[in-house]
Amino acid sequence: MARRKDHTPEELKQLIIQEAENIIYTKGLNKLTARALANAVGYTPGTIYNFYKDMDAVIQDINYETLGRLHSLCLEKIKDLPLKIAKIKALAYAYVDFAHHNARAWEALFATTRKDEKRGRLPKQYQQRLAQLFQIIEDTLRECFVISDDEAAKTARLLWACLHGITVLTLDGRLQLIGVDEPHQMIDVLLQRYLAVYL
Repeated sequence: MARRKDHTPEELKQLIIQEAENIIYTKGLNKLTARALANAVGYTPGTIYNFYKDMDAVIQDINYETLGRLHSLCLEKIKDLPLKIAKIKALAYAYVDFAHHNARAWEALFATTRKDEKRGRLPKQYQQRLAQLFQIIEDTLRECFVISDDEAAKTARLLWACLHGITVLTLDGRLQLIGVDEPHQMIDVLLQRYLAVYL
Protein backbone atom coordinates (compact mmCIF):
# COMPACT_ATOMS: atom_id res chain seq x y z
CA MET A 1 0.00 0.00 0.00
CA ALA A 2 1.20 3.48 -0.85
CA ARG A 3 2.16 5.90 1.88
CA ARG A 4 1.26 9.58 2.04
CA LYS A 5 4.84 10.61 1.31
CA ASP A 6 4.67 8.81 -2.04
CA HIS A 7 2.62 11.65 -3.57
CA THR A 8 2.44 15.38 -3.26
CA PRO A 9 -0.99 16.71 -2.23
CA GLU A 10 -1.64 17.80 -5.82
CA GLU A 11 -0.67 14.41 -7.21
CA LEU A 12 -2.79 12.59 -4.65
CA LYS A 13 -5.88 14.66 -5.37
CA GLN A 14 -5.48 14.00 -9.08
CA LEU A 15 -5.05 10.30 -8.36
CA ILE A 16 -8.24 10.28 -6.29
CA ILE A 17 -10.18 11.83 -9.17
CA GLN A 18 -8.69 9.45 -11.73
CA GLU A 19 -9.54 6.38 -9.67
CA ALA A 20 -13.01 7.70 -8.84
CA GLU A 21 -13.66 8.24 -12.55
CA ASN A 22 -12.41 4.73 -13.29
CA ILE A 23 -14.79 3.22 -10.74
CA ILE A 24 -17.77 5.16 -12.12
CA TYR A 25 -16.95 4.46 -15.76
CA THR A 26 -16.28 0.75 -15.32
CA LYS A 27 -18.59 -0.24 -12.46
CA GLY A 28 -21.17 2.52 -12.08
CA LEU A 29 -21.87 5.35 -9.67
CA ASN A 30 -23.33 3.08 -6.98
CA LYS A 31 -19.97 1.32 -6.65
CA LEU A 32 -18.12 4.51 -5.75
CA THR A 33 -17.66 4.42 -1.97
CA ALA A 34 -14.95 5.87 0.23
CA ARG A 35 -13.61 2.39 0.96
CA ALA A 36 -13.57 1.34 -2.70
CA LEU A 37 -11.89 4.58 -3.69
CA ALA A 38 -9.31 4.33 -0.89
CA ASN A 39 -8.45 0.78 -1.96
CA ALA A 40 -8.04 1.89 -5.56
CA VAL A 41 -5.81 4.80 -4.58
CA GLY A 42 -3.82 2.80 -2.05
CA TYR A 43 -4.52 5.01 0.96
CA THR A 44 -6.94 4.86 3.89
CA PRO A 45 -10.49 6.26 3.63
CA GLY A 46 -9.44 9.00 6.02
CA THR A 47 -7.03 10.28 3.40
CA ILE A 48 -9.91 10.80 0.97
CA TYR A 49 -11.66 12.95 3.55
CA ASN A 50 -8.56 15.09 3.95
CA PHE A 51 -9.35 16.37 0.48
CA TYR A 52 -13.13 16.06 0.30
CA LYS A 53 -15.90 16.69 2.80
CA ASP A 54 -17.87 13.72 1.50
CA MET A 55 -18.23 11.50 -1.56
CA ASP A 56 -20.69 13.92 -3.14
CA ALA A 57 -17.85 16.43 -3.32
CA VAL A 58 -15.69 13.85 -5.14
CA ILE A 59 -18.48 13.26 -7.65
CA GLN A 60 -18.91 16.99 -8.06
CA ASP A 61 -15.28 17.32 -9.17
CA ILE A 62 -15.75 14.44 -11.61
CA ASN A 63 -18.87 16.09 -12.99
CA TYR A 64 -16.95 19.32 -13.42
CA GLU A 65 -14.46 17.47 -15.62
CA THR A 66 -17.32 15.79 -17.52
CA LEU A 67 -18.87 19.18 -18.28
CA GLY A 68 -15.49 20.35 -19.55
CA ARG A 69 -15.22 17.41 -21.91
CA LEU A 70 -18.75 18.01 -23.21
CA HIS A 71 -17.99 21.70 -23.69
CA SER A 72 -14.85 20.92 -25.69
CA LEU A 73 -16.72 18.37 -27.82
CA CYS A 74 -19.46 20.87 -28.65
CA LEU A 75 -16.94 23.49 -29.73
CA GLU A 76 -15.10 20.95 -31.88
CA LYS A 77 -18.28 19.74 -33.58
CA ILE A 78 -19.40 23.19 -34.72
CA LYS A 79 -15.97 24.38 -35.78
CA ASP A 80 -15.99 25.54 -39.42
CA LEU A 81 -19.61 24.46 -39.94
CA PRO A 82 -22.00 26.68 -41.91
CA LEU A 83 -24.65 28.53 -39.99
CA LYS A 84 -28.38 27.78 -39.81
CA ILE A 85 -29.70 24.39 -38.80
CA ALA A 86 -26.52 22.41 -39.60
CA LYS A 87 -24.63 24.05 -36.75
CA ILE A 88 -27.44 23.67 -34.23
CA LYS A 89 -27.97 20.07 -35.33
CA ALA A 90 -24.28 19.34 -34.75
CA LEU A 91 -24.62 20.58 -31.15
CA ALA A 92 -27.69 18.41 -30.57
CA TYR A 93 -26.03 15.34 -32.05
CA ALA A 94 -22.91 15.98 -29.94
CA TYR A 95 -24.96 15.99 -26.74
CA VAL A 96 -26.78 12.73 -27.47
CA ASP A 97 -23.66 11.01 -28.78
CA PHE A 98 -21.61 12.10 -25.77
CA ALA A 99 -24.21 10.63 -23.43
CA HIS A 100 -24.29 7.41 -25.45
CA HIS A 101 -20.50 6.96 -25.42
CA ASN A 102 -20.08 8.15 -21.82
CA ALA A 103 -23.30 6.83 -20.30
CA ARG A 104 -22.09 6.36 -16.74
CA ALA A 105 -20.36 9.73 -16.58
CA TRP A 106 -23.49 11.38 -17.99
CA GLU A 107 -25.72 9.57 -15.49
CA ALA A 108 -23.47 10.68 -12.62
CA LEU A 109 -23.81 14.26 -13.82
CA PHE A 110 -27.56 14.25 -13.37
CA ALA A 111 -27.73 11.87 -10.43
CA THR A 112 -26.03 14.35 -8.11
CA THR A 113 -26.56 17.84 -9.51
CA ARG A 114 -30.14 18.22 -8.27
CA LYS A 115 -29.20 17.26 -4.72
CA ASP A 116 -26.22 19.59 -4.75
CA GLU A 117 -28.36 22.47 -6.04
CA LYS A 118 -30.84 22.05 -3.19
CA ARG A 119 -28.00 22.21 -0.71
CA GLY A 120 -26.56 25.27 -2.41
CA ARG A 121 -23.30 23.42 -2.88
CA LEU A 122 -22.51 24.06 -6.53
CA PRO A 123 -19.32 26.13 -6.57
CA LYS A 124 -19.09 29.22 -8.72
CA GLN A 125 -16.73 27.65 -11.25
CA TYR A 126 -19.12 24.71 -11.65
CA GLN A 127 -22.01 27.09 -12.32
CA GLN A 128 -19.83 28.94 -14.81
CA ARG A 129 -19.11 25.73 -16.69
CA LEU A 130 -22.83 24.97 -16.90
CA ALA A 131 -23.43 28.49 -18.17
CA GLN A 132 -20.71 28.04 -20.81
CA LEU A 133 -22.58 25.11 -22.31
CA PHE A 134 -25.79 27.11 -22.64
CA GLN A 135 -23.78 30.03 -23.97
CA ILE A 136 -22.64 27.94 -26.94
CA ILE A 137 -26.26 27.24 -27.85
CA GLU A 138 -27.35 30.84 -27.32
CA ASP A 139 -24.45 32.22 -29.38
CA THR A 140 -25.20 29.78 -32.19
CA LEU A 141 -28.88 30.72 -32.22
CA ARG A 142 -28.01 34.42 -32.42
CA GLU A 143 -25.52 33.75 -35.23
CA CYS A 144 -28.07 31.78 -37.22
CA PHE A 145 -31.24 33.79 -36.68
CA VAL A 146 -32.54 37.26 -35.95
CA ILE A 147 -33.33 36.63 -32.30
CA SER A 148 -33.07 38.64 -29.09
CA ASP A 149 -30.78 37.67 -26.23
CA ASP A 150 -33.78 36.83 -24.06
CA GLU A 151 -35.37 34.66 -26.74
CA ALA A 152 -32.05 32.93 -27.40
CA ALA A 153 -31.70 32.09 -23.71
CA LYS A 154 -35.25 30.73 -23.49
CA THR A 155 -34.93 28.77 -26.73
CA ALA A 156 -31.60 27.27 -25.70
CA ARG A 157 -33.09 25.92 -22.49
CA LEU A 158 -36.23 24.63 -24.18
CA LEU A 159 -34.19 22.81 -26.83
CA TRP A 160 -31.92 21.36 -24.15
CA ALA A 161 -34.92 20.10 -22.16
CA CYS A 162 -36.33 18.36 -25.25
CA LEU A 163 -32.91 16.97 -26.11
CA HIS A 164 -32.41 15.74 -22.57
CA GLY A 165 -35.66 13.79 -22.79
CA ILE A 166 -34.58 12.19 -26.06
CA THR A 167 -31.27 11.26 -24.48
CA VAL A 168 -32.89 9.66 -21.43
CA LEU A 169 -35.18 7.57 -23.64
CA THR A 170 -32.20 6.54 -25.76
CA LEU A 171 -30.08 5.44 -22.82
CA ASP A 172 -33.03 3.58 -21.28
CA GLY A 173 -33.58 1.72 -24.55
CA ARG A 174 -37.13 3.06 -24.78
CA LEU A 175 -36.93 5.27 -27.85
CA GLN A 176 -38.30 2.52 -30.09
CA LEU A 177 -41.36 2.25 -27.86
CA ILE A 178 -42.54 5.56 -29.29
CA GLY A 179 -41.82 4.50 -32.86
CA VAL A 180 -38.39 6.05 -33.39
CA ASP A 181 -35.41 3.95 -34.44
CA GLU A 182 -32.61 6.27 -33.39
CA PRO A 183 -32.24 9.65 -31.65
CA HIS A 184 -30.91 11.62 -34.61
CA GLN A 185 -34.24 11.13 -36.41
CA MET A 186 -36.13 12.73 -33.55
CA ILE A 187 -33.60 15.55 -33.27
CA ASP A 188 -34.05 16.33 -36.97
CA VAL A 189 -37.83 16.58 -36.59
CA LEU A 190 -37.52 18.66 -33.42
CA LEU A 191 -35.21 21.21 -35.00
CA GLN A 192 -37.07 21.41 -38.30
CA ARG A 193 -40.42 21.98 -36.60
CA TYR A 194 -39.35 24.28 -33.80
CA LEU A 195 -36.75 26.39 -35.57
CA ALA A 196 -38.84 26.81 -38.71
CA VAL A 197 -40.31 29.92 -37.10
CA TYR A 198 -36.89 31.59 -37.32
CA LEU A 199 -36.01 30.47 -40.84
